[in-house]
Amino acid sequence: MQPKAFRLFCTLVRIAEYYFKDPVMMLKGLIKIAALLIVCTPALNAAAGEPFNPAAGIAEGFSEAGTRAAEFLTIPVGSRGVALGGAYTALADDISAVWWNPAGLAFLSKPQLFLTVADQPLDVNYTYAAAAAPLLEGKLVMGGFMGVLTMGEQEITTVTQPEGTGAIFSSYSMQTGASFAWNFSDRASAGINVKAVHEDIAGNTQGTVAFDLGTNYHTDFLGREIRLAFLIRNIGGNLAFSGNGLKIPVEPEDLYPGSDIARQEREAVRRATSFKLPTSFHIGLAYAVHSGDLHNWLAAAEFSQNNNMPASYSLGSELSRKTGKNATAAVRAGWEFRSDELDLSGAERLRGLSAGGGIAYDFIAFKGSIDYAYRNWGRLKSSHLFSLSIAF
Repeated sequence: MQPKAFRLFCTLVRIAEYYFKDPVMMLKGLIKIAALLIVCTPALNAAAGEPFNPAAGIAEGFSEAGTRAAEFLTIPVGSRGVALGGAYTALADDISAVWWNPAGLAFLSKPQLFLTVADQPLDVNYTYAAAAAPLLEGKLVMGGFMGVLTMGEQEITTVTQPEGTGAIFSSYSMQTGASFAWNFSDRASAGINVKAVHEDIAGNTQGTVAFDLGTNYHTDFLGREIRLAFLIRNIGGNLAFSGNGLKIPVEPEDLYPGSDIARQEREAVRRATSFKLPTSFHIGLAYAVHSGDLHNWLAAAEFSQNNNMPASYSLGSELSRKTGKNATAAVRAGWEFRSDELDLSGAERLRGLSAGGGIAYDFIAFKGSIDYAYRNWGRLKSSHLFSLSIAF
């Protein structure tokens, strides 16, 4: 899979370098890159059983929500990207790019550390940490990351005891891996995440290896910086649970009816159904509306297609201002629109709304930033996200 991914990245960069020279050529390049990714995605994802084709969409009249394994992989991390409504694939240029688009790590000029804590609905907590550093004079950036989702202990229920058996169980989900980003030129970069995915529910486990593949091209358009990014997230094998919790007792084998001779205890194992990873395809575009010594205004848009949900669209904007010699403050807002949620009513109409802000300060020895994001879940309660990053 890795050689295929490398050849795909090289092809994308060659197209970008040739076409992205003026607005007309840029449009032709975008069309070629989008077509190439759509064609190549099934080949890259062949290991996951039935290939994911981002152009296929979802069968009419059917919903595949909840039919994918390791859904925690879709939980966004990094308050800046969440506050922008998820329109961050092209804009990601800090350590949080480890999750949003590994190609964005190529923008790092110094080592960075990152920690984010996400307060999810239903008392679910997700903690994500990452670190990355540039090597080879900034040509290569390498990093590592780990994310752990936990929830409180829950009581075991059965068909015959729906109110609970008195026994409890715990569960967690985890991803850990390495990131690599490469600057092909001063305008184009590509990145890959290689990660191990593991889930444990009451001692039953499942796991696989997954990949994220991303590209980023940045240039000037009408005198302003513009960035274009493509990303394929969570390419990998299927997952199926196994463990002692799937074992069930079976009546002893009666070799001699009417006798207790040679009656052997037996045990059977239930076979769990395997499920695909939540693979998704993203196209992101970001533009510097205004760049100045004191103020900066960025706008971003993104299209994404998940293999178990209808297409979604995101818009986001960030306004930042230098508040001192070493300090910068920013406010952000965004909205994610899902095509299957256009008929919401009442307060549910705010589903997908996000906002937040952050403060960055240069302490000379290091630069630190603290960011916050609010995200509206519609029918579920809103969530809050806090992130801390340090650059040395």
